[in-house]
Amino acid sequence: MVHLISLSKLLRKFTKVLMLLAILGSFHSTAVSAATEYNEKIVFTDDFDACSGERVTVSGVQHIVGHVTKDNAGRFHYVFTRNTKGTGIGQATGDRYILIDTVAQLNLEVLPGQTQTLSQEYHSVLLHQGEGLPGDDTVIHFLSKLTIDMNGDVTTLIEVQDVECR
Repeated sequence: MVHLISLSKLLRKFTKVLMLLAILGSFHSTAVSAATEYNEKIVFTDDFDACSGERVTVSGVQHIVGHVTKDNAGRFHYVFTRNTKGTGIGQATGDRYILIDTVAQLNLEVLPGQTQTLSQEYHSVLLHQGEGLPGDDTVIHFLSKLTIDMNGDVTTLIEVQDVECR
């Protein structure tokens, strides 16, 4: 079975940022339509197990841009885009790989003083370049769910990862 644990690490960092923005937004009074912006580029180098059967060292950048706004009813809206791009080299063969991960948009309504559930779903692809072999590209499906109670305590954290070889 193929495991891309490193993408989980990146997602956990992103989930922590999302949680922090949601919690901070619920404690601060924000004017209607005023936006809090989050803009960060995270550089990474990590090893992945690819469907081709080899370990791949991938280097790249994950760019996250988010906006938090509060509407007239007091609901917070969080919208983000996340793009991850990287290139890799197979440790056994020297073959080249491309990592692509994109989440286009997520809109959450966070009501102050209520339990919050944050979820994210995305798909990533690790393409094996220069080879036409069936099943050597890696597709990762990931689902993450985080529940924060009224006191700001995390009560549920679920991560589901499924890997498919195409």
